[in-house]
Amino acid sequence: MRKKFVQLAAVFTAACMMLCACGTNNNETSDSEQGKDTSGDTVIRMATMTTGFPLPMHHANKTGVFDDLGLNVEEEFFDNGPTINEAIASGDIDIAGVGGMPSVSGAISNNSKVIAWMEDDESSVQIYARNDSDIVSAGKGKNENYPNIYGTADNWKGKSVVCAMGTSSHYTLLAVLETLGLTQEDIELINMEGVSGAAAFLAGTGDLYVGFNPQWSEFYSKPDEYTCVATCADTDKKLNTVLIASEEFCENHPDLLVKFLEGMLKVQNDFYDDAKYYYESMYEWQNTFGECSEELAQYTVDLQVMRSLQERRALFEEKNGSSEMQDTLLSIADFMIDNNVIEEEDKQKIIEDKFVDSSYLFEAIDNLNAE
Repeated sequence: MRKKFVQLAAVFTAACMMLCACGTNNNETSDSEQGKDTSGDTVIRMATMTTGFPLPMHHANKTGVFDDLGLNVEEEFFDNGPTINEAIASGDIDIAGVGGMPSVSGAISNNSKVIAWMEDDESSVQIYARNDSDIVSAGKGKNENYPNIYGTADNWKGKSVVCAMGTSSHYTLLAVLETLGLTQEDIELINMEGVSGAAAFLAGTGDLYVGFNPQWSEFYSKPDEYTCVATCADTDKKLNTVLIASEEFCENHPDLLVKFLEGMLKVQNDFYDDAKYYYESMYEWQNTFGECSEELAQYTVDLQVMRSLQERRALFEEKNGSSEMQDTLLSIADFMIDNNVIEEEDKQKIIEDKFVDSSYLFEAIDNLNAE
């Protein structure tokens, strides 16, 4: 079991230290980076992000659950889904937790497969403004169809927004703008990844910041200075996090994928059965990368609710040729088409390629139920 910390850029260093602690990757090439360890066993190169939803994967690796299943898992940390997709494309990552939008773009560019649901993500992607913003002073309820979103179209129009393009944060921003009758052309997008973007916003860059937990933790903890003015949950759009695997790994190591899922599902089920254990694990996890209060850890647990094995299976069971999981991701694809992020033929391609593959999940759940 090894860890490598990659892609955690340090911008506005002093402010970043307040938000998130991270390591750097060295330039040495090990046997495991070629997909084999020194004994010749296959290494599963797992990508996670420093946010709440990958906790079950990380915890299974840290506590030896994967080891007990005979798996050799190497954990690498990334800023966001697009950088993970790049690593999959270059052959450096086998399996990863990503948001809905990167899972669609990864299926288009890499033929990667969605093999499991992680958690719902609508409430954990949040948009913050400083309290002196006219969006905050306008308050909620200006749009009767979306009463929890602060401000009006006039308040939002022309604002500079710090947000990582191609991520669930970007999806959330576009969804909120749509409720206001606006598009990305109506705002100034400052494209920065979550951690450095949060540090930049803290230092005064931009009028708004969009990020996922715990990138916005500094703003959440200072309600006298910052206000959450919208989340994806305040729109009518669905958003979730999923587990994806590279096409090559699916083809060459289906047995390892099933075992990996058994380990991750075991941890998820333990969290589902024991809320205190879930909270304690989240608190420890979030304090690995920065300072996390007990309140924030509990808030994260409340946002990212675990589901039972039966509920997870139901998301992937097909009815009339499609599953709830596929329908949700295709609705994200439709939204990406409407916002000129992808083309209609891209959507048709991933449907034809059967980008949602339930076979590994179903086998893993059957194995766990048989124990």
